[in-house]
Amino acid sequence: MSVWKRVALPFIWVMSMASLAACSGSPPAAPPPTPSAVQAPVIQAESRSLATFAQVPGTVTARRQVQLSSRLSGYLHNLSARDGQAVEAGQLLFEVDPADVLGQLRQAQAGLSEAESALTEARSNYERFGALYAQRAIPEKQWDQVKSGYAMARARAAAARAAIAIARSQLRYARVTAPFSGIVTRKFMQNGDLASPGRPILALADLSELEVQCSVSSDLYRRLHIGQRVAVLSEGRRVSATVLDLVGAADAMTHGHLVKLDLAAGGALQAGDYVRVEIPVARRPVIVVPAAALLDRAGIPGVFVVDAQGIAHYRMVRAGQSVPGGVEILAGLGAGETVVVGNLGAVNNGDRIAPSRRVHG
Repeated sequence: MSVWKRVALPFIWVMSMASLAACSGSPPAAPPPTPSAVQAPVIQAESRSLATFAQVPGTVTARRQVQLSSRLSGYLHNLSARDGQAVEAGQLLFEVDPADVLGQLRQAQAGLSEAESALTEARSNYERFGALYAQRAIPEKQWDQVKSGYAMARARAAAARAAIAIARSQLRYARVTAPFSGIVTRKFMQNGDLASPGRPILALADLSELEVQCSVSSDLYRRLHIGQRVAVLSEGRRVSATVLDLVGAADAMTHGHLVKLDLAAGGALQAGDYVRVEIPVARRPVIVVPAAALLDRAGIPGVFVVDAQGIAHYRMVRAGQSVPGGVEILAGLGAGETVVVGNLGAVNNGDRIAPSRRVHG
């Protein structure tokens, strides 16, 4: 083989391979697609100062409630009220057989009759012996005895009249009426039972005015003042209440201070409900976003955060409790970042966001 062939053949082979490689190469990469634009309202996350709360248990009670009993001893009559029955102020609730009082009244009347008869005789003696003493016909000692007898007769008559008045006043307690309009919350006795002073017969409550009673520690007590507004929580409901009374002396057993909260009329709470009272204890900085901004994608809670180029990125966050204005974000979001708060169903990761409006935080 000639020298030319030995040089030319490898050169031709290299050129052929280069040409083949050039023919089989990939086309140049296409530019990335432009992200689709989605109109959606956005908000700039801001740091707020929110109060932290201590929760204490409480009970809803009627502000006016009373246990009715009799001031007399006797058998009950006309006790027709039922548990839960509504009664009006002045309505007859029950009567007590006044036989004992009637006996006392008759005895007092008989005593008055006897005392008045003795008084008549003592007055006659007083007038007669008074004239004799004026004439110096009787000694002074006898006159003093007559005067003393007359004074005693008058005192006995006055005592008899007072006994009659007391017996008659006791008769008024034989009929017991409702001191205010309300609901019979409990019936302790029945017709025919023997009533005695201090033994409860009915419990009555005015459910038109309710309050919450709770016991708080000394530290929480010092954070409250009359007229302060606090929140009352019950079965998902949040009700505003006003501090009505603060008892400065702590209970000797529990060392807690009694606190009474006024509830507005016509609320959803009822007497006997168990509630929790929120008492503010401190303030802390938090990030809050509207509840509508939170999503759950594939079991991951998060929000769409818009970067400086207007591109939406789904970011996992850790949400806290509901607070006024939205939901507290515990982690995953910083103050000043832009968050999508509407039209979230149309937003995907990487979309360009055209803010339809900016919502103030």
